[in-house]
Amino acid sequence: MVIDPRIPETYRQAERMLALPTCAGIKIHPEEHIYPVAEHGRAVFEFAARFGAVILAHTSEKNSLCSDLVPFANDFPEVRLILAHIGHGWDGDYGHQVRGIQASRHGNVFADTSSARSITPNLIEWAVREAGADKILFGSDTPLYHCGVQRSRIDHADLSDADKLLILRDNALRVFGAKLA
Repeated sequence: MVIDPRIPETYRQAERMLALPTCAGIKIHPEEHIYPVAEHGRAVFEFAARFGAVILAHTSEKNSLCSDLVPFANDFPEVRLILAHIGHGWDGDYGHQVRGIQASRHGNVFADTSSARSITPNLIEWAVREAGADKILFGSDTPLYHCGVQRSRIDHADLSDADKLLILRDNALRVFGAKLA
């Protein structure tokens, strides 16, 4: 369910959809909707807290900086936040999402592997070393990126089978809980 926090109808629609067993959470995309998350994020997190929803946020461009999102996750420890696109940054810095996880006070911040940075050697291995395999979720960002290519990043990463299983399945089961059962 996508929310644009400036449009009240998206909250009403989200409320209806989050009641469905197939709706796992909320997506926000401050770049696409052209709003600074620092100004509008609190309302989204308050809403997510009321409904027990996970938030997936496009990151880390000027309107969607991880450093602007994580303080909301720190204020709402019951909300799980997924910082999309490990390695993505408007400034070429690969570390935004990992630093976001590290800045989490409650362990409720995660990052996903979907990224145009697929060709960056050892990016996933670095993220696991810095943030822990238990904080990384597989993401494909299909149809933008080919799911098979994104999956092969994990399959061929220099990680233990246990870490790969966390990334590919177990973390999602933990984050989304009964919504995936």
